[in-house]
Amino acid sequence: MSSFLAHSLVGITIANQEQHRGVKELIIISLFFMFMASSPDVDYLINYLRGESMPIRYTHSVGYVVLVTLVALILRATLLKSWLRKLPFWLFFIAPASHLLLDFCVGVYGNPYLYPFSKELFVSTLGFLPSSGRIDFYNYYFWRNMGIELAIFIPMFLLLIPKLRATVLKIRYLKGALVFSFILGVVMGLSLDR
Repeated sequence: MSSFLAHSLVGITIANQEQHRGVKELIIISLFFMFMASSPDVDYLINYLRGESMPIRYTHSVGYVVLVTLVALILRATLLKSWLRKLPFWLFFIAPASHLLLDFCVGVYGNPYLYPFSKELFVSTLGFLPSSGRIDFYNYYFWRNMGIELAIFIPMFLLLIPKLRATVLKIRYLKGALVFSFILGVVMGLSLDR
């Protein structure tokens, strides 16, 4: 159960892979991919509305990722054509698939990643991301976990966004700080009780 913060960074990074006409277009595309990256957690909303506890999370599977990708490609060809037409199709798959990868890196909860081919639940034995849990601004662990995620993901996404990568790679001390941040975040994440 990785956090909305991580999925938001994925969405922003994907949106920044192509040249855009302006700020409005960048915001719309970022929000679209942030939603795509967070969409596997729709099961929380469904179960909340139904008043049920969390059953097997079929939205955390390759079947769901393919379904959401197809819906997104239909939106690209119709309603959102003016903003999304230039983006390669694989970015539409990467956004929801990244959610599954991030949740696997938490290593706490089992998910049926291969559904509909298999209902087997998979759990990573080497989790290094903290579980996001519930949002509680007065909880120390909420802030600690967010700090660990930021330490890991900010360096990664700064290097994945082409416009920022060129700037980051020119600054020697910034490169070192980003490597240190990433390593520290991973070490802290690995040291968490699972």
